[in-house]
Amino acid sequence: MEDWRRIDIDALEPENHLSKQDLVPDLPPTALDTPPYVSDQKTKNLHTETVFEVLASIKNNHNINEFPTFVSQLSSDQQDTLIKYIYKIMSTNYGAKHGALLLSWFEKTVDVTGMGPVVRFYSDRRTV
Repeated sequence: MEDWRRIDIDALEPENHLSKQDLVPDLPPTALDTPPYVSDQKTKNLHTETVFEVLASIKNNHNINEFPTFVSQLSSDQQDTLIKYIYKIMSTNYGAKHGALLLSWFEKTVDVTGMGPVVRFYSDRRTV
């Protein structure tokens, strides 16, 4: 019965083992890794809706000031793909309803990457 005094209860606290980086999801890189460059429009629309849901969930669960953290974790190809999806989602009905969300993502992405992805979006013939 004397051993209970030797137990380090602070080591058992779950908050001591989690860091803020552990809570950052890997969904943005995964969703932007391999965009479907196919002719099937249903596949493209489904993937676009998935990317929109990922962006919306990040907005709902994190502060807007953390967006640059997510964007800076992406490779340059993924950042280009993110801009493509932002533009594509803006042209949809559900994108028109959530314009503030998309504009905040666009603003933070351009703050991190500069205008390069926007120029590449306009010059690239491959559409998402």
